[in-house]
Amino acid sequence: MAENCYGIKRVIEPKHVLSTSAWKVDNNREIHPNEMRVSIKKLHLESTSFKQICIESNNNLDKIKDRIIDIVIKRGKLHNPVTDTGGLLFGVVEKIGEEYGNQYGLEVGDEIICNASLAAIPLYISRITKIDMAYNQADAEGYAILFNEFPIVKKPEGVPMNLLLFAFDESGTLYTASSCAKGKTNFLIVGSNLLTNALYGYAIRNVAGPDARIVCLLDSKSDVMVKGKSIELLLNNVFTEIYYVNILKPMECIESLQMDSMFDLSVNCADIPGAETINILATKSGGTVCFANLINNYNIALYLTEAISRQLDIRCAVGYLKEYDEFDIRIVQGLAPFLERAVVTEMKVEDDIAYPLGRMRKGFELSGYRKSLVEDFICESRAMTIVVDEILSVAKYDCNVLITGDTGVGKEKVASIIQKNSNRRMQPFIKINCAAISDNLIESEFFGYEKGSFTGANATGKKGYFELADNGIIFLDEIGELPPDLQAKLLRVIQDGEFYRVGGTEPIKTNVRIISATNRDLEKLIEEKKFRRDLYYRLNVFPIRVPDLNERRAEIPALVEYFMGKYTEKFGMKRSIAEDALAYLKECSWPGNIRELENVVQRLLISCKGEVITVLDVMKELHADLFDKISVNYDEPAFEDAEKINLDDMVDNFEKNIIQYACEKHGSTRKAAKAIGISQTQLVRKKNKYNIP
Repeated sequence: MAENCYGIKRVIEPKHVLSTSAWKVDNNREIHPNEMRVSIKKLHLESTSFKQICIESNNNLDKIKDRIIDIVIKRGKLHNPVTDTGGLLFGVVEKIGEEYGNQYGLEVGDEIICNASLAAIPLYISRITKIDMAYNQADAEGYAILFNEFPIVKKPEGVPMNLLLFAFDESGTLYTASSCAKGKTNFLIVGSNLLTNALYGYAIRNVAGPDARIVCLLDSKSDVMVKGKSIELLLNNVFTEIYYVNILKPMECIESLQMDSMFDLSVNCADIPGAETINILATKSGGTVCFANLINNYNIALYLTEAISRQLDIRCAVGYLKEYDEFDIRIVQGLAPFLERAVVTEMKVEDDIAYPLGRMRKGFELSGYRKSLVEDFICESRAMTIVVDEILSVAKYDCNVLITGDTGVGKEKVASIIQKNSNRRMQPFIKINCAAISDNLIESEFFGYEKGSFTGANATGKKGYFELADNGIIFLDEIGELPPDLQAKLLRVIQDGEFYRVGGTEPIKTNVRIISATNRDLEKLIEEKKFRRDLYYRLNVFPIRVPDLNERRAEIPALVEYFMGKYTEKFGMKRSIAEDALAYLKECSWPGNIRELENVVQRLLISCKGEVITVLDVMKELHADLFDKISVNYDEPAFEDAEKINLDDMVDNFEKNIIQYACEKHGSTRKAAKAIGISQTQLVRKKNKYNIP
């Protein structure tokens, strides 16, 4: 095998995989002898990836550009870690290596399409000049490094490049669906993009003929990016019927079809997991179901066929075939006249929690499958949905991860989720708190020791953490506390994949993935010469920052509910919490984050006298020192008759006294607000409410 076959010399992290599977690749401009450099003109992003980026960027064009460039900076390629998809590129041949096979007879200056996924292509982007929202594309400046094995297509004359790239991105399944359509008469296409549905419908119509029935089932929240009379004419020529439905409600969709007979062939080109149920239920026994992409629950579709006892031929793309290129070009040539006269509309991506776009974060809350991936990890805020997507994306890549965040935010839980969703989940998972091991023992704990190495050593020697974790994962919590000498040895283990036991002379090979965590600023420690910069770069291949609880207040009610359930069962009691008490907890500041909230919930359960935790219970628990100074005279006439007690008045009275005392004691509103656990703005607002000077 050639030294750089399949571009293996371009792989940075992890080693020994192909560039498609790598977390990061080398996008250096200088080419190896068997490579080719291409100047980029246009990038096509796979549809799910493009939608995810648009939603993350709130459809802001500048932010979309920044996000695309950011992915390339982090990974050396345009491989979206959230959706795990890439795209295609169009560019101009700039330099050809002397050992490049050049089976397509390319010359410098040729305009080409690389029909391999951007997930495999080392890429550098210097600037993005335009975003094409209708076709999921970006005009860009930069370069790409193509390997000898990549399929190349020279730019055909008279074909619109945006439409051709769009079709090429579907080429495998488009060809499969067209091939399967021969001899059949009844077809269903389920999708969430009008242009994609039209592409598949046109390909099938060309094979099935004018008498075939082709039904289009389009999600009612689809992005209709192209309109006009030419589009209406195209749809009338292609489809017999068009239905706009909620494809996440498969039974309603089936009813709306009012089927006299089931379909011979159905195509699923929706980028919304859950839509696969429609295709399975609507296709007759012995029929064919084609999946346009692997974002959908292909595995679930197989289970569904078993559950309904129906024999179906379920297909996806079958890998690269040379026939794809000419086939796609013919399809595009037929579609081009309709699309060239179309009107492009403004894109409005639906940021709706009920509509998960592919594997993106908005599907997390509704997907039982995805919930099972993260177990009881609470995720009900935008900040945490982003983090969860990062966790699940990086889990499957065998690279090192650095988790940062304040004490109590759940860094160890994040590490556990990564381990359980990684390809090492059946291997050892060793957790180490670097701050909890004494300096004189830490080396022997990490690397083990030979018998007789030091006084008190085990007579048979001892395996260290790295030896015990071979082929698995090590979690190094509080990594910032590692002493300098051990930092150097840890760096050597990461670089060389081997270490020596204390007192040993033979190197021991190890293959571990390292997940580390810290609540300290490692870059500041580097400046202070307390942490090695080279080790930091080795550990920080993929950073994950877990937000403070103050950044994810929307999750406080769910967290309280979770802890209430956990500890009422443990303590053998029945308790509930009032809505206003929950609201007050949500307003408070939580410097100790989730851990502090959990402790407060435990104390409330124990100290509460009734079955319902009230806002007064919460206030007394959180501000016990203030309540010691404040008394309410229950002998006053207002409180003599229990039937006349107004709870709101009592709460207001307590709150007024707490705020007044805090302001008198601490002087400034900033200090007073911090003392009672609310923001300065909230305190000022409450001072005005109670006319406190």
